[in-house]
Amino acid sequence: MNLAIIIPAYNPPDTFSSLLIAIRKITSKVIIIIDDGSTPKINIEYSGVVILRNTQNQGKGYSLIKGFQHAENEGFTHAITIDADSQHDPELINSFLEFDANINLVLGTRNFTEDMPIHRRISNKLTSYIISLLCRKTILDSQCGYRRYKLKNVCSESFHETGFQFESEVLIKLLRNNCTHVNLGIPTIYSSENSSIHNFRDTLKFIRLILRNIIRD
Repeated sequence: MNLAIIIPAYNPPDTFSSLLIAIRKITSKVIIIIDDGSTPKINIEYSGVVILRNTQNQGKGYSLIKGFQHAENEGFTHAITIDADSQHDPELINSFLEFDANINLVLGTRNFTEDMPIHRRISNKLTSYIISLLCRKTILDSQCGYRRYKLKNVCSESFHETGFQFESEVLIKLLRNNCTHVNLGIPTIYSSENSSIHNFRDTLKFIRLILRNIIRD
């Protein structure tokens, strides 16, 4: 398994440097940062860190796809995606690596406890249930961005979503195409940083995504 770590980042918090230091203490694997039009630009000088830039904010999905394609072009076979807001514990990286390389998706799965805001708990449970029905497979946390991807699978698909809904769309596309997945329990970590998710607008986008996939059946 030749794996890279991919981090999409838009105006990341002050903890971002600490996150990178923590990752580097765990592993020497290449880190690919996609700077999604941050102001000021992200400037990091760490060994084994590659920065790709979007000239303007394009969205999380757009940035992830760009990172996947770059990684595959560079000869990587797998990627672990980590959010830039320090809500994913780098200590779990090795747990993702323990799964067989032939598994297409390893999905970080959080416990929906009081540590997660109630509107996020409700939204996540509902979207996970709907996606499970669509895919006929059990999805426990459809919105978690801490995942391991087999790049051959994700790079061979085309996607419509460029924002946060991409992480739901990629589940639908890959799992309906008989890709394998496992769930990995991870801690629920929430900071005081503002979320880039806009509840009403993103709910409408999720409904559009679901309707598009139902109509295609």
